[in-house]
Amino acid sequence: MNLLLINYEFPPIGGGAATATWNTAHELAKQGHQVTVLTSCFQELRGWSEEQGVFIYRCLAFRHQVSRSSLFEQFSFVLSAMMVLPRLLKKQNIQGIIVYFSIPCGPLGLWAKLLYKTPYIVSLRGGDVPGLEPRIMWIHRILQPLRRVILKQAIAIVANSIGLQQVAQKADPFQTQIIANGVDTHFFFPIPHENPIFQFLFVGRFQEQKNLFFLLKQLKKLRDTTTLAFCCHLVGDGYQKTALQAYAQQLQLDDVLIWHGWLDKTILRACYQQADCLLSFSLYEGMPNVLLEAMASGLAIVASQVTGHESVVRHGETGYLLALQNNDEIQTTLKYLITNRQQTKVLGDAGRQWVMEHFSWEQVAKQYVQLFVNKS
Repeated sequence: MNLLLINYEFPPIGGGAATATWNTAHELAKQGHQVTVLTSCFQELRGWSEEQGVFIYRCLAFRHQVSRSSLFEQFSFVLSAMMVLPRLLKKQNIQGIIVYFSIPCGPLGLWAKLLYKTPYIVSLRGGDVPGLEPRIMWIHRILQPLRRVILKQAIAIVANSIGLQQVAQKADPFQTQIIANGVDTHFFFPIPHENPIFQFLFVGRFQEQKNLFFLLKQLKKLRDTTTLAFCCHLVGDGYQKTALQAYAQQLQLDDVLIWHGWLDKTILRACYQQADCLLSFSLYEGMPNVLLEAMASGLAIVASQVTGHESVVRHGETGYLLALQNNDEIQTTLKYLITNRQQTKVLGDAGRQWVMEHFSWEQVAKQYVQLFVNKS
């Protein structure tokens, strides 16, 4: 098939959905499909390019930062993409479209269907589903009529976890299917290491959803109640970075925190390989690629018991899912892992085995293609 993947974020910009788009596109190409990606330009990356068998068109968008974009920047992409989409559909002879995010990218799938009756699938990612992020509920209310038209006209709606599926079906009266994220276990793998001090790791955007002020409080409490040696690497960036660094200074955590910013994929892999445990105290998630990458790299997981995490982590087997309000249990768990390195490794080994068996980009790509075949 000649397939088009639409996402306003695609590496080097964006987060988990950008990573999912990249991996799905390249896996589809490996399986013999002609794949085109329509995304935002960024700095010198613009216009047509070909990367490992995938055609990419980066259209005009006023994107300024790697890790986040404003509503205006997202709207600029949609408007620009609408202008180039008719020509692109003809040039590439597109037979099917996967649209990432019902909003902002969903209107482009609807536009393609109105123009050429091109079938499209909507891939829900988390923040585009009403009920997960309270901060943008007002936007969801305003856009509800448009969102529901987009979903109704799609040949399929896909969520990447059971939890996200449940939230989506509660918000809108449409059946939603599940295609989980995958992880490249050939690229992300563990290496033997012996850290003199225990290394925690966080990877992600510095934004409200990730609950990083809570994470810092937990590290402060851990340091104040134990003599055990540990540090925490923080990989990422976002609008909360300045406030987080100021708060870390206030808590006098400078001696245990290492701030990295966004890292190249190969350097990020090295961070995973040197760490012992990934921390994720998010308020909500779709299905976080970071957890899959960490587990593929042999890390134990300590995560909040929320939508998204529950689809990845097996409590007590690959890590621990903990209620955010239970501070004592969180502290007990962190101390247990620091003092029981062998058990930490057992959890990490089990996590790698789990993702190898259940989270494959090859299967993700095949499942998307099957949805088009079923509707043809």
